[in-house]
Amino acid sequence: MIKLTIDGKTVHANPGDHVLDVALENGIDIPHLCHHKDLFPSGSCRMCLVQVEGAPRPQTSCGMTVQDGMVIDTKTGAIEAMRRDIVDLFVSDHPLNCVICDKNGSCDLQDNAYRYNIQETSFDFELSRPKYYDDNPFYVRDYQYCIMCGKCVRVCDEIVGANAIDFSGRGFTSIISTPFEVPLAESDCVFCGNCVQICPTAALLPRSKIGKGREWEMERRQTICGYCGVGCTVEYALKDGKIIYAQGTPDGAVNGEFLCVKGRFGWDFNSSPDRLTEPLIRKDLAYELGLTDEPWEMPKTSALKGKPKLGNFIPVSWEQAIDITATKLAGIVQKHGPDAVVGLTSARCTNEENYLFQKFMRAGVGTNNVDHCARL
Repeated sequence: MIKLTIDGKTVHANPGDHVLDVALENGIDIPHLCHHKDLFPSGSCRMCLVQVEGAPRPQTSCGMTVQDGMVIDTKTGAIEAMRRDIVDLFVSDHPLNCVICDKNGSCDLQDNAYRYNIQETSFDFELSRPKYYDDNPFYVRDYQYCIMCGKCVRVCDEIVGANAIDFSGRGFTSIISTPFEVPLAESDCVFCGNCVQICPTAALLPRSKIGKGREWEMERRQTICGYCGVGCTVEYALKDGKIIYAQGTPDGAVNGEFLCVKGRFGWDFNSSPDRLTEPLIRKDLAYELGLTDEPWEMPKTSALKGKPKLGNFIPVSWEQAIDITATKLAGIVQKHGPDAVVGLTSARCTNEENYLFQKFMRAGVGTNNVDHCARL
């Protein structure tokens, strides 16, 4: 265990830990824009400069490993002046239209501009990256807000492994781009949206979020993603009871902040007009059971082929639906045996519900014909 001193506070760290991570874990705030605890250090934003006793000049703390006996100062007058100049340079190439920006309230650059009281740049303002891409159904890329921190490139490489984007060009007009600026759908992008989540500005935004409300207006609810058996934690941002967007959370035990395309963007079924809200039974069975006076016969083609016509069904209560299902199931088992039945369950149920279902099939019905949509 290594012992060092940061801003007069004695802290302990493991060999190989980085100073910035150790400081943040011990409640010592060091400003940063390009750093993420799950990515390799970059040091591109230079906001995390600190002064190490005995060193001739400030150094970036994100990539500096701890050494026993280190004495570090994170807030000298010179360092704070440097940080202010860095933010000033960022906003010289970044619109400060925060009042109409959808990232307002969750923008790291905005937070730092507020911290150093920068209302406008002291340099000549010029946009180097005015490009705007609206080439996919999930998110937009508005590079006038990009600060070239590289977090999106690194997460696509180190976490996702897709390498769909990278730095393109040199100098003032360099940009984050797909190879040859092809549309994202023609690149290796898997549309997981992890680059969107860790973007510190409004350069990458979920389409569902645009124009739908401010961050402080949204209610947050955490749950477990129901698409597969991994068990990722997902947090939904809701306004007026409707989901606006989904994201991972830093405290997610399985996935942290990272999600796949289904977990991040596949929640629109929640408010789909085609979603069933009550049990339905086919009209011929309803007529047979005396639940309707209208006779009906099955069409020559399957009633389930293509998009089912709800006019071929009638709504019943849950009590009726359960009674009909139990009666029909018992009749099949008595006539053809338990292996004539197969049970399919869903990842959208809880673990406890799925356990009860397989127990019912095995112990109640008497068959091992059980499967699950999230079987890995």
